[in-house]
Amino acid sequence: MGSLVTATCQCGVDTSIMIGGGMADFMTTCYFPCLCEHCCTVVEVNLLAKEKRCPQCKTTKVIPYDDPALSECAGERTVASWNMEEQLGRELKLTDGNYRCPQCGQMTLRFTDSGCWD
Repeated sequence: MGSLVTATCQCGVDTSIMIGGGMADFMTTCYFPCLCEHCCTVVEVNLLAKEKRCPQCKTTKVIPYDDPALSECAGERTVASWNMEEQLGRELKLTDGNYRCPQCGQMTLRFTDSGCWD
């Protein structure tokens, strides 16, 4: 069972993104929010895919939002986490801190917990 988060910014970005995988595909699928540098949007990318691509424009210029370059500073509370130590060598984690918005470029993008999916 995965998590669902919402990415919002004061500039108008408002999108829901799945994190993790479902019971049937968790060995081959790990969705996580990424910044698409080509589309300038938050997209859902399978980090276990051989080639990590934007689902909209198909570019490989996507950056997962756990990359320190996309965060001003870690927030106090974890919004979502997914243990990928074995597959990716790290725990995927989003906090309630500020992240770089792909649309306006400011560190004003926020993630909030929106529930679970299966």
